[in-house]
Amino acid sequence: MGYGNGNEMNATAFGGRPQEVVTPESMLYDAAERVGRIREGRLALHIHLSRLLPQNREESKVRIAFRMFESMVDLYRGQMFLLTNFDIALICKDARLADLDAIVFKLRALFAKDPLTYAEGADGEDRFATFYDLESEYDEFFVVVGQLVVEARKRIASERITPKAVDINSKNLSRLLERIASTDIAGVVRRQPCVRITEKNIAEVAFQEFYMSIGDLQKALAPDVNLLANRWLFQHLSQVLDLRVLSVLQDAGFRKMPATFSVNLNMSTVETAVFQQFEQSIRGRANLVVEFQLIDIFANLDGFFRIRNHLRAHGHKTVLDGMSPITLQFMDAELYDTDYVKLSWSPDMADPLQTSEVAHALGPVGFDRVILTRCDAEGAIAWGLARGIRHFQGRFLDAMVGAVTMAMCPKSSACTLPQCIQRHSVISGRVRAECGDNDMLDAFPPLKAFR
Repeated sequence: MGYGNGNEMNATAFGGRPQEVVTPESMLYDAAERVGRIREGRLALHIHLSRLLPQNREESKVRIAFRMFESMVDLYRGQMFLLTNFDIALICKDARLADLDAIVFKLRALFAKDPLTYAEGADGEDRFATFYDLESEYDEFFVVVGQLVVEARKRIASERITPKAVDINSKNLSRLLERIASTDIAGVVRRQPCVRITEKNIAEVAFQEFYMSIGDLQKALAPDVNLLANRWLFQHLSQVLDLRVLSVLQDAGFRKMPATFSVNLNMSTVETAVFQQFEQSIRGRANLVVEFQLIDIFANLDGFFRIRNHLRAHGHKTVLDGMSPITLQFMDAELYDTDYVKLSWSPDMADPLQTSEVAHALGPVGFDRVILTRCDAEGAIAWGLARGIRHFQGRFLDAMVGAVTMAMCPKSSACTLPQCIQRHSVISGRVRAECGDNDMLDAFPPLKAFR
């Protein structure tokens, strides 16, 4: 049984000369060399956790993912390695692909909030997991392992020069809150349209979701602090950020007011004076949708029902956010009686068995109340429409909005589609200022019929 534990080791030869640093990557390289002599029945699996967004690459989850492979090591004479970039590599003999697929499926669920879990490369390759049949693909695998070794050496050399980010604590949280209070954070507020496709296949923007980009906030105000290291301190930070986002939206000066705002809030935020001020500022001019995370609801179920009823009494709508096929297996979305349920798309859901399970779980809710998110390709839209889903979010829809905007914009010749998409996603800052027609960015022009 072989393990790479992610720790480097400096060995010193006789005579005091330093030897090469031993890393999990170099151990994987040695194992790959040995396997190259007898390749029959050998398989390798590479899980690309290094491609996860930084805020989703929690060390505790990475360790859980690593432990999932222990049974494969025992059953199939395997070796597994947790690499210094948090990737996981497994080499095994005569393994059943169905067993490996089952683990990869569980890993996708574990990291379901990250776009990587359903992303495909330009060539259609899975960007989350790569399988290698070492009888026929050994050379390709060995080249990748060699690249991992080189990258690990560079990373270790860089870390010796660059101080590692410290975990968030009460002291640096206090300093960060002071910076947030004195900084215009409108530049790190993002928006994304939710597109509704009618029964006549006419597409229209149902609402605009506004949220804080934690990655950009960290780069701007706390590059030396790991904001996600302590869940409870981050929870407190997120409550403060809620208030700042609401204040930013109130003072944003949109060229055209969104028909409906959607904001993802902590439940406690709804009962603050800042929320009430925001509510009053848009009353009669725009509608409001408030999204709640499942983990926040679980922490205070009675409070959630009270707040949901309060919002409903004031004409606002609510969303149960963060649903996936896994979460739907252990909770009943219908019980929360929100106006919408947000379901994250994954290509695995196209499997007939998963489709049936999702249909069974969400049938009582009604698919007309489901918002399908993370729709990066047209296939996700087609799957949703076939189920009766009408509301969609994701990069495919962002691109559709950008393409329609450019077709109508008299100054589009100076732009590219990626630039237009990016400018739509911000409400302030240099990227927006570079647009030649800010009116069109806020107008979200009518969309064409969806085919």
